[in-house]
Amino acid sequence: MESTNELFNLLDSLSLGEVVVMKVEPSSYGSEFFTVLLEKYSKLRGKELIIVDILDTLHVLSEHLKILRFRNVFNDVPVIKVGGTINVGKVIKRISIAGEHILYVKRYWEVLEDYLKGKEKVIVLVLGWERLMALLSNYNDFYQIIVETQRSLGHENLLVIYVIDISVTKGLPLNPLPELERIATTVVKAEPKEGVGIFRIEKTPKVGIIKRTIEVTTPTIMSLLLTLKQGHT
Repeated sequence: MESTNELFNLLDSLSLGEVVVMKVEPSSYGSEFFTVLLEKYSKLRGKELIIVDILDTLHVLSEHLKILRFRNVFNDVPVIKVGGTINVGKVIKRISIAGEHILYVKRYWEVLEDYLKGKEKVIVLVLGWERLMALLSNYNDFYQIIVETQRSLGHENLLVIYVIDISVTKGLPLNPLPELERIATTVVKAEPKEGVGIFRIEKTPKVGIIKRTIEVTTPTIMSLLLTLKQGHT
């Protein structure tokens, strides 16, 4: 599984305080595979993973994985739900999106900071951020949330990874992707290709790997997921 090890080595190279953007296309299962690979990675490396599930995005990924015969993958993963109604994983807090948008973003940070007390080396996976941004209608709200998003940059206990569906951001009147890429220390694009998952590194502070491409074949991904599956019912 050399190519998978290469992807894991990329994750190993990331430091606490970084913000990572993983750009995906809806025409592939990039979100599903990356999310479950990250869950596997966190267990192998002894790092804690927490998922921020915005507007039931994790439910969609989980149902897709069930079709691929991988069930209950996220049962033991702590989850903060922002909006939505369907629980997946070990939900530790629910945050309503009623009212002013900036208030529930601040509330999410309060919940996360409280959860982090006494913890180190936590990976935060944010799913559905682009759908949250789709609710915004003016530049004031837009940039208030961008400012809140920047708070994780340089956080001594966190590595924050955003999985972004770029088909959603492209259609928004206020496209948040350029601002998120500006904030990010590392940007990777997952590109669909028959039989291969392609991860193209578009931005990184690491010397020598910019524009590098990591290709993981579908059999390699499925083999790793089968290993993961053995640990779940």
